[in-house]
Amino acid sequence: MTTPAHPIRVAVIAATGYGGIELLRWLTAHPAVEIVAASSESSAGQPLTAVYPHLAGLDLTLQPAADARFHGDPQVVFFATPNGTAMKLAPEVLARGGKVIDLSADFRLKDPAVYAQYYGMEHQATDWLAQAVYGLPELYRESLHGASLVANPGCYPTSALLALAPLLRAGLIEPRGIIIDSKSGVSGAGRTALQTPYLYAEANEDVSAYKVGTHRHQP
Repeated sequence: MTTPAHPIRVAVIAATGYGGIELLRWLTAHPAVEIVAASSESSAGQPLTAVYPHLAGLDLTLQPAADARFHGDPQVVFFATPNGTAMKLAPEVLARGGKVIDLSADFRLKDPAVYAQYYGMEHQATDWLAQAVYGLPELYRESLHGASLVANPGCYPTSALLALAPLLRAGLIEPRGIIIDSKSGVSGAGRTALQTPYLYAEANEDVSAYKVGTHRHQP
């Protein structure tokens, strides 16, 4: 791929979590991207390389999210934040003409009442819900072109939709009575989830169910 004369300026919010650091790794290797800002609330003021030495090529100082989302005039801001953060910080980015790709659940659901039911908080950016495009290119590629707000799908819905959508569209199966059995590794809980059940020594070679009947990916 040819490197463009003017690469896309990108900021990554919550860059030191599991999702954020993997995102940085991919973006660093992309020839059309220039990473201009990265945030971390717990490590603000430190060089990114002090937290992750393997990213020695990135000369970035970690900032609070509220500052990093505008530092370097980014054209695209990625939110690798816990649920509840992007809906507070993304609207101002969008209002200024920037584009947002949200890895959390804040813009996946169109109904704020359903969001409140499953995530335990009121949505604070309801005016933007209708504009969000579900970030699954296999199903919504055309809608994603030119979208300003992309809501990345979660791991469980992705595994289910990619398997079921072609079969449903072809009429090979009925939509009723489908059972989805998905598994997630402990890293899915995030870097800050260091409680005992998520420790490798506790979870290795074991399987446990959680939130049966009330899982937030259900809607």
